[in-house]
Amino acid sequence: MTNYCWILDSGGAGRGAWQGGVIYEFMRWCRGNGCFPAITMGASAGGYAAADVATGNAQTVMKGWTVWGKLEQMQHDSSARFDSDLKLTGFRRNLHASVFYVMEEDELSGVFDSGADKKLLVFTTRVRRKDGKGFRGVDQLRYFMKSATRKMPESLKYLPGSYIEDPVIFATNLPRELESEYVRPLTRKNYHSVLEASCLVPFAMGAPLAPEDVNISSCEIDQGAVFLDGGYTIKMPMGIFEQDPRFRGIAHWVAADKTIIFCCDPEGYLWETSARLRRLNTLPSVAKALEENRLLIVHPDHKVEAGFLCTDNPTIMRTFNRGREQAQRLQKLEGLRRFFDK
Repeated sequence: MTNYCWILDSGGAGRGAWQGGVIYEFMRWCRGNGCFPAITMGASAGGYAAADVATGNAQTVMKGWTVWGKLEQMQHDSSARFDSDLKLTGFRRNLHASVFYVMEEDELSGVFDSGADKKLLVFTTRVRRKDGKGFRGVDQLRYFMKSATRKMPESLKYLPGSYIEDPVIFATNLPRELESEYVRPLTRKNYHSVLEASCLVPFAMGAPLAPEDVNISSCEIDQGAVFLDGGYTIKMPMGIFEQDPRFRGIAHWVAADKTIIFCCDPEGYLWETSARLRRLNTLPSVAKALEENRLLIVHPDHKVEAGFLCTDNPTIMRTFNRGREQAQRLQKLEGLRRFFDK
């Protein structure tokens, strides 16, 4: 039986909404054709999308984007106990509410009660100051500037060097022998906070999460650290899975026969991190997988309307529906059907 993996890209709310529309249609199509993925992974909006897919229910995707930006409706309709008293504003308040509203008990059951073969990986970034001091407002601003300049030429990117950045992956059904400070269990207890941490660009979305906020086991190396957007260290995992010994074990554990990458870049560029310093399209293993029809890359075939921090629901839904329309066109192509041939 063919084993499928989906890698979901980051791209903020705007490209996330496009991706949501695409995977909504792909989830329905794959469920009907017996090729639904057992493995999903991603950072930021991609981590949230991977969690949507891991529920096994396409309606979870629809549920999230239909109410995105509608804070009062989420608060009114939710049965989950998200903290409405937190001093959060704007995009961050919407994100916090959305994570709890969308990932209620039915969705959690879909993720955690569906057998050990299901693997969901959510990427986060652990950041520490090299001088050992705590993460402060000025540090948040520096990381916001790092995000804000990510699309600029390399000579103009803001890449602060006074921090230690580590990818930290949280995974469901993780074997104990694979656990480390860089690979940790994703559980019902830390599920919502890990999803929120994975999406957080400091300053633009408020403060990052401290280790205790992510409900992880005490680890001395985490002292003084914060957890934030996974895309800072791992947007596309192929390079580090192949080259970084810290992740060889989990790379072997999630190896799949065929992989679809839902890439939010309009050119289909597989950026390793959000800083856009290394493109993985020409990585020999990636090029070989494409040539051998073991890898499929789906990216926008049109300009995505909604922006990075968009919370305007009509704009989001237009973006989402254009993603659905693209997926419907793709499903009619012979090349897509050949990819799914057993």
